[in-house]
Formats: sequence, structure tokens, C-alpha cells
Amino acid sequence: MKRILTTTFIFGIFVFSNILFAQEVSKEQRRVFQTDNLEAFKKVFKKDDLNKCLSMKENSYDLLALSVKYEKKNIFNFMLANSTDINRVCNNQSPLMVAARYGKLDMAKSLLKKGANKSLKNANGETAKDIAVKNQKSDLAAIL
Repeated sequence: MKRILTTTFIFGIFVFSNILFAQEVSKEQRRVFQTDNLEAFKKVFKKDDLNKCLSMKENSYDLLALSVKYEKKNIFNFMLANSTDINRVCNNQSPLMVAARYGKLDMAKSLLKKGANKSLKNANGETAKDIAVKNQKSDLAAIL
């Protein structure tokens, strides 16, 4: 019981610190991100930004999770090829959990091929598979 409480407490601090210290995404960065143009993307996002939690409105995402959510395939493939932390948790979700929530089967397969952790849990104790089931994404749940 003590171990569960300690783990939950540490995870809570981690999630809170990600939100608290997340860098705000500028309007220009958002505009460029939406184009899925790699050359423009590389100009407005620094290499340091590739492994950070970035703030958008009230939420925090890393660029890999954002590329999954909005299905920006060029940025997604660039991120995978450039040693991005595929298990980074921002705003209580990993990129694989984002793929599960939004039904991005091909992206989930790519994340798994790169070594995404299927057993990673959010603060609610949910894995990517639990999220896929909850959001009625049976094709995703089957591979998770």
C-alpha cells in the first residue's frame, strides 16, 4: 500500500511539473505545425523543443503526441526518426495513449515498432489499451 501511494505521489508531482514548466506554443509555431511542412517546422521549433512538454491552452503536449492527435504525418515521421522520447508523458498521456484516444491505428503501430511502452499507465491507472476500449477503438485495442 505504501509503495502504491508513493508511486502515485511521485507520478502526480511529475504530471504537475510538466504542466507548470511547459513552454507556451506561439501562434506562429501553431500555424506552421498545422501545415505539416518539415522545412518550416524546423525553422520555428528548436531541437530542444522536440523533447519538451509544450503548453497549448490549458493542456500540455509534446510534439510527437500533437503530431499524432492532429495526424501530421511528416512531423510524426521526423519526430520518430530524431530520437524523440516516445514514452514522454505530458498532461497525463503518452503519444501511444493519444493514438488510442483518437483512433490513429497506423501511428500507434509505428510507435509500437519504435518501442512505445504499452503498459505505461496514466494517473487514473489506464493503459493505452484501456483508453482505446473506453473510446470504442476496437482495432487499436486489439494491437495493444
